[in-house]
Amino acid sequence: MDRGRFPFARLRRSLRARVALGVALPVMLALSSLSLAHYLRERALLEGQLRMTGTQLGQILTGSLRRAMLANDNQMIAAVLKDVGDMETIDRVRIVDTAGVVRMDSQSTDLGQQKLTDQPGCLECHVDPPESRPRTALLTTVSGIMRIATPIDNEPACSGCHAESSSHLGVVLADVPLQAIEQDLIHDLETDLAISVGITLLVTIGVYLLVHQSVVRRVESFRPPLAAFAAGDLSARLPDQGRNPDELGQLAGAFNHMADDLERHNREQAERTKLRQRAIVEERDRIARELHDGIAQLLGFVNNKAMAVRLMLRKQQTAEADLQLQQLEEASRELFTDVREAILGLRTTDKTGAGLSNALHDYALHFSRLSGIAIELSIGPGVEGAGLNTEAELQLLRIIQEALTNVRKHAATSRAAIVLQASEGILDLAITDHGAGFWPAAMEADPPQGYGLSTMRERAESIGATFELTSAPGEGTRISVHTPLGRR
Repeated sequence: MDRGRFPFARLRRSLRARVALGVALPVMLALSSLSLAHYLRERALLEGQLRMTGTQLGQILTGSLRRAMLANDNQMIAAVLKDVGDMETIDRVRIVDTAGVVRMDSQSTDLGQQKLTDQPGCLECHVDPPESRPRTALLTTVSGIMRIATPIDNEPACSGCHAESSSHLGVVLADVPLQAIEQDLIHDLETDLAISVGITLLVTIGVYLLVHQSVVRRVESFRPPLAAFAAGDLSARLPDQGRNPDELGQLAGAFNHMADDLERHNREQAERTKLRQRAIVEERDRIARELHDGIAQLLGFVNNKAMAVRLMLRKQQTAEADLQLQQLEEASRELFTDVREAILGLRTTDKTGAGLSNALHDYALHFSRLSGIAIELSIGPGVEGAGLNTEAELQLLRIIQEALTNVRKHAATSRAAIVLQASEGILDLAITDHGAGFWPAAMEADPPQGYGLSTMRERAESIGATFELTSAPGEGTRISVHTPLGRR
């Protein structure tokens, strides 16, 4: 890269510089235009005043020469012209007759010379008709000279020397230098331009600092959090402006809100993944336990029954053998139901996160078809919007599955009810049946039989819920779970 162009490249990439120059250049152009317009207006006004003053000066000069011309005193006329020509504000004074011949000259250089009206110095006035000729004119031959032309009237007192046929006897020409005035005007213009440049610099610096402080500095403070966020740190946040944020503050707030949602989504996703893994492990344990308690025992039962049937057939005890076969058929049917229920539980668990109501409706429908037990499901209107997290949904589903499995195996009933309601920050779950019932104390005293109850209690406690069991022989069973809402 060309080193000479490197600063300009940085300048093009700088927001502060571009905004400052974008403001400074129009300001400088406007101030310069105003200064130039002021200069031209002041020049025009001053020129008008000079023309008026020159006209008055010509009249005064003619009045001063009137007595000497009436007395035909050439020496006095020459002395007056010399005195006037020596003035600092007058460059030269001449008297020219109607034929264009210079009769008197304060510098005595053009005496006797004839000036033609079509020559420079005379042409500026004679281009106009006599009745509209100006009394003053800016010369084109010499820059910065204004010529004052004052006609000499042919008065009656002049009839002794001049004919009465002409209205004018000649003209008094006075040249006034304008260089000093021009220099003053240029100096004023230079001063105005310098002030304009100074104001432009101040505006540029002010805009530069304002953009740096209000925009660039804050945008630069966004860079580290954005870089960290892009690198995968979802906890990175942009600086918050607090109350009454401006546009950048609103942008930072929108980004932080998006980052919060994304971080919460990833956290929930991780929780769901972790929960899914834990559910897989629990399902493996449950299936292993059911295989041990169900299939392994059934295989032993089948083996014993098969040996008994074979002996009975050898002894021709067909009635007793048929009874053994019926028991073997019932055991295999019950095991088949257990296996299908286990598969149903796995499918229901896989739907966790789609909503507790949907999962419950689906599970209750398939469980009724599988077991022949009618399930009355009642879900209150506030359950779906209760904000129950995924883990709580999974544990409640597990409790319901365990409870319905106990109903199928032990309650000896064809009906069960599930009621789910949300009120005052509590989610209430109740599973009831009107089956055989049992004494809870006796069940808890027998660890193998109370294993399912203790598992349900542990699941409830893991999500901060309370577990209640009410049952008695012949009065059915009621399981209640009260879960606080809003917990994670």
